This record gives sequence, structure tokens and C-alpha cells, in this order.
Amino acid sequence: MASRRGGRGTGDGGRAWRRGVARLIVAGVALVGVSAAAGGQEGSATKSPLVQALDLESAGKCREAIPLYRQSIGADDPVGAVLGLERCYSQVGGSEAMLPLVDSLLALKPRDPLLRTVQLRTLIGLRRGTEADRAFNQWMAASPRDPAPFREYARLLLETGRAAAADTVLRGAVSALGRTRDLAAEFAQMQAALGLWVASATSWREASEVMPYMEQAAVFSLSTTPDSLREGVREVFGASPVALRARRILASLETRWRSAREGWLVLSQVPPSDSAVQAWIDFGAEAESNESWLTARDAYVAAAAHRPNDRMLLVKAATAALTGGEGASALALLQPVLASGDSSAAGAVALLEVRALAQLGRAAEIERILAERAGPLGQSGIRQAHQTLAWAWIRSGDLVKARAALIAGGGGTDEDSRVEAWLALYEGDLKTARAGLRRTDETSRDVVTAMALLSRTRAEYAPPVGAAFLVLARGDTAEAARQFAATAETLTDAAPFLLLVSARLWQSSGDTPQAVQLWQRLITDHSDAPEAAEAELDWARLLRRAGDTAGAIAHLEHLILTYTQSALVPQARRELELARGSVPPGRGVDE
Repeated sequence: MASRRGGRGTGDGGRAWRRGVARLIVAGVALVGVSAAAGGQEGSATKSPLVQALDLESAGKCREAIPLYRQSIGADDPVGAVLGLERCYSQVGGSEAMLPLVDSLLALKPRDPLLRTVQLRTLIGLRRGTEADRAFNQWMAASPRDPAPFREYARLLLETGRAAAADTVLRGAVSALGRTRDLAAEFAQMQAALGLWVASATSWREASEVMPYMEQAAVFSLSTTPDSLREGVREVFGASPVALRARRILASLETRWRSAREGWLVLSQVPPSDSAVQAWIDFGAEAESNESWLTARDAYVAAAAHRPNDRMLLVKAATAALTGGEGASALALLQPVLASGDSSAAGAVALLEVRALAQLGRAAEIERILAERAGPLGQSGIRQAHQTLAWAWIRSGDLVKARAALIAGGGGTDEDSRVEAWLALYEGDLKTARAGLRRTDETSRDVVTAMALLSRTRAEYAPPVGAAFLVLARGDTAEAARQFAATAETLTDAAPFLLLVSARLWQSSGDTPQAVQLWQRLITDHSDAPEAAEAELDWARLLRRAGDTAGAIAHLEHLILTYTQSALVPQARRELELARGSVPPGRGVDE
């Protein structure tokens, strides 16, 4: 070992020689500890030193764990002990103590990749670059033609932000090994770190062909690709031949960049196979996590077409459709399941059907299900069905029958209280609605709108407001917009809010002139209200999308200069940059 570290003498060589002697002494002490531990444990029923060390480390007692880890080094497989020592020495600030121990073990196992990696990781952590280079060269000499030294050293350099140094190591691998396939993932990470996004995508595609588990690493690495370079990345993963792994990566990237809908478009082009169908199912779950419900529905439907006996895929598709507001689509998807007579999920399917019917306001059909198929629903399902029936009657405009449905369900649950609060709001009883909705943990757009209104007015009873909310619940957006605007005339303390709600409803229904008229009214007549700044921002966004850049800029500048304390100012600045063309616009949103 002394010869490996330098001859005896003065200067660097002398210091290296003394370090080598010290390491031999420490290694000898470790071996004595191993022998003593082995003798003391014969016939003992106590835990092994390794298990005791792990327990102490878990309890945050690394100093006490270190001697026990050192006792465990002599085991047939010292991996756990070495890694435990590395962790504990790092915790107590003694990582340098790892080096003599690893040196002594490498003298016995010079090609061991774990020991070599620990050695490199320790030296890099201690900022001993020259020694790390020397250790890397020794590993290469001990394991010629092995890509592991290049892979591990490059990875460690990348983790410390030294992309250029990693590039040098990997280029050396090409010269030494004559191939890059084994190091494709490392090349990909290095290229991404250097901003070579298209080259990185090429390397990630190559890596995914031999290492499928690298797909998520590829997505994470490439997700920050600048918008202007994403088309090149798309071309790499979308190129022929159509490969499932490449398309899975691209689908996840599209979900993060643009929308889950774009992701599904690229993944759906993969020819059907068992693996492809499973990928569609997995993507459906990913789309659900991004709340892209209708895209999830389409993925589950495509999978179900190739797994006709898996009816739960249709149930998943129906659930996604229902959550995405497509009650009619959900009903259609449930029909094959209902026709099959499968009793294993009869209750869940019946409840889904009830929810879909409620979304469509078909209360009478729900009553028929409760009368004819109450058995599969069970007591809990019947209660939920009555709550859903109440919503169906609300959407039909019959509040009396809605309240009767709640009573028939037995009442007493949090959901019953929530529906009661909404019924109070629809009847104009703002006091009861205010108390009931304040207790709900729901964060839907309707609840946020209702609570915002109730916080803006002190009125306790306002039937016109309740009527406007009820019309909105029934799905008549244009009529609701009219009624909210009319209510602003009488409920003056909430007038700005009511006008803004009306403007947004007009905009969502496609009547932008009505929305513009209300925005102008807000800015002119209610300039001190916070809704005036929101009106400016909404109007500017509409103008920018319509191509009226000058008009959008005028409103954004007015907002920024006039409402300096508004929380909307950062958004307005971003919109202003987009309008001026200094930031590339996004590519769209999902569905």
C-alpha cells in the first residue's frame, strides 16, 4: 500500500507514506475488533453487531453505531457495514476515516465496484480532486474494459455540478471502450447539464432501450428543456421506429410541457400489445393525477378495447368521465358492465350510474334505481344515493324534492350538512349558508365563489342571489350571468364581485361583448374594488388572445401602475412580457 501512495521521504511522498502506515494500523485494529466480536458472539442469542448498528443509526446514535459497523466488516458480505459506516461518518463529520478502511478492503478486493464507488464518493466529498482522479485511474487499471469506473465517476461528478469534468471522463470512456451504449444514461445526464438538450434526448432514448428503469430519470432530466428546443426533443422520441419506451417518455414530457392530451396522442400511436395496453393504463393514472379526466377516460377506453374481460377498466373510464363533467359519456361506458350482470362491483357501478344521472338532472331515473336496485347499494350506498338525488332535484330546480331526498336518506352526515347549506343558499338564506359552507373542506370553484360572495356582503337574506346560484347549478350559464348582474343593483356591498362573476360567465358562454361591457363598468364605477384589477387582467388576456397586442399592453400597464398593491401585479407583469413578445407563449392547456 505504501508503494501505491508514494515512497518514504519528505514532502507529499512522505505524507503519503505516513498516511499509508496509519491506515495499516487502523485496518489492523479493525481486524482485531472483528476477531473479538466473533469470539464474543459464539453461542450468543443477542443481535448481530450489524443489526445493533442499524438500530443505533436509526435512533440517531451514529457515534455509538460506528464501532459496531466496524466489527461487522469481517462478514462474508460487508456491504451493509461499509455503507453504514459511510453514512455515520458523514453524519459525525469523520468521512476521512473511511479512506484507510476502504484501502485495506480494496487490497483484498481490488475490483469491488461498491468499495471503489465509496472511495470515489468520499474523496469527492472531501474535495480531494487529485486523489479522486488517482483512485479512478486505479479502478480502471484493476477493471480494464469495464464501463463501471467511467459510469460511477461521471455520475458522482454530475451530482456535484461538474458537468465539464464528467464530459471529459465519458469521452475517455469512448476512447478506452470504443462504445457508448453502456454509458448512455451518463452521457444523457451530462448533456442535459451542459444544455445539449437534443443530444441528451438521443442518449436517453438509447439508454431506455437497454435500461427501462431509466424512463423516469429521462423525464426528470428533460422536463426543463427550454420551450424553443422542445420540438427537437419531440422529434428524437417520436422518430421511427415507433418504440413504446420512447413514446412513454415523450408522453410524460408532453404532460408536463403542454397537456396530458398531447401526451396521450403520442402514446396512443404505439401498436397494441400487452405492454402497450399496460402503458395506456399507467398513463390513464398519470392523467388522473394531473386532473386531466377526459384524457384519462380515453386511455382507459383504449385499454378496455383490448382487455374485454377487464370490466373495471370501463368503470375507471366512467369514473374519469364523470369527474370530467361528462355524465352522458359515463352512462354509456357503464352500459356493458350493467349488461354483464357482474355482481362483484354492482354497488359501486350503481352509485356511479346515480351520480351520472344526477349530473344530467335525471332525478326520476335515480328514484327508479333506488326502488329497484337498493340491495347492491347497501345502507351507506343508499344514503349516498339520496344525497346525489338531492343534487339531481336541485339541477331540476325543485328544492322541495331535494330536501325530501335528504330526509329520506336519513341525514346526519357531513355531506347532508353540506347539501343543506347549498339549499339554504339557493333559497336566499345567506346566514345559514354562510355558517354551513364555512365548515366544509371542499375547495371546488362553486364553493370558492359562494364563500367569496358571502364574505363580501352582510346581508342575511337575498332570494335573488340564491336564484342566480340555482340557475347556475342547473347549467344555464347565460341566464345565471344575467341574474348575477341584475342582483348587483340591489346587493350593493357585493356589487363589484357580482359583476365580475357575471362577466366571467358571459365570457365562458362565448358572449365577449357582454363581458367587456361589465369589465368597463367595473373599471369605471368600482375602481377602488379589488375586482377592478381582476377585470383589467381578464380583459387584457382576452385582447392578447384575439391578437390586439396594443390593447392588452394598455390594460396591463394601467393595472400595474394603478393597483400597485394588488396581488395580481406579478401575473400582469408576466402577461405584459408575453404581449411584448419577450417570452415565448405557452403551447396551450389540457382540454
